[in-house]
Amino acid sequence: HQTAVMKNVIKILPFTISLFFVLLWSYAAISKIIVFRNFRSQLGQSPGLEAYAGLVASGLIFLQLLAIGMICYRSYRLLGLWMTFVIVTVFTGYNGFILMDSNNLPCTCIGLFEKMTWKGNLNLNMGLMITALVGIISMKAGRSKMKK
Repeated sequence: HQTAVMKNVIKILPFTISLFFVLLWSYAAISKIIVFRNFRSQLGQSPGLEAYAGLVASGLIFLQLLAIGMICYRSYRLLGLWMTFVIVTVFTGYNGFILMDSNNLPCTCIGLFEKMTWKGNLNLNMGLMITALVGIISMKAGRSKMKK
């Protein structure tokens, strides 16, 4: 019975996590597109991004949309989850840098997360990193079970 439950979890977990990230990235990308000028302006006020705000803003939206596309296609889903892991890891590293180096900066979050502090954002991103990693591991476990 336990083995059957684990098999079902290994099947369902990667799909559920993938769906979660498709929804998250869709919301994030659409929110950034809608308020693009404001988003770019906020990035321009962030330490280290001042000169690259336009490039970072456009590039981030592009990467989020690309991750959505990859996750939606089964043959690219694992790569999309890895891409998600890398994006969130970069966010987490930047958040850590901000918390160590800067004082009283407004968070450049938008939409649901705009009231979030940098520390809250760091905690969220660490949770998202773990979630992406669980998706990657469970997807790999499911693939290796299929080969046997």
